[in-house]
Amino acid sequence: MVGKVIVKKLSQVGYPMHTITFDNDKGFAEHINVANKLNVKTYFTRPYTSQDKGTVENRIGQLRRFFPKKTDLSIVTGEQVKSVERLLNDRPVRKFNYKTPNQVLLEKIALIT
Repeated sequence: MVGKVIVKKLSQVGYPMHTITFDNDKGFAEHINVANKLNVKTYFTRPYTSQDKGTVENRIGQLRRFFPKKTDLSIVTGEQVKSVERLLNDRPVRKFNYKTPNQVLLEKIALIT
């Protein structure tokens, strides 16, 4: 199920992808299907190396502000998820010199087109 959602979401982004790096979790067992459908190479973080997944852990922490642990995700609507997605992608980030993730992405796309 996770693989199908990943393919659905990433096939809508409209910019070229070459690789995807997953966390070591059973939820990503369908990584081969994801790789084939999106025509990308997939990689995994090294087990027990938290420095490899700092961004992942940071994003999970941000998501937990909106969807705390034990939240029944079956009652979370797609519109709620999209709203959180917009909030996070339009929020300035210190790492990006206080640009938003969307601004940085658009700049990178402009460089390759």
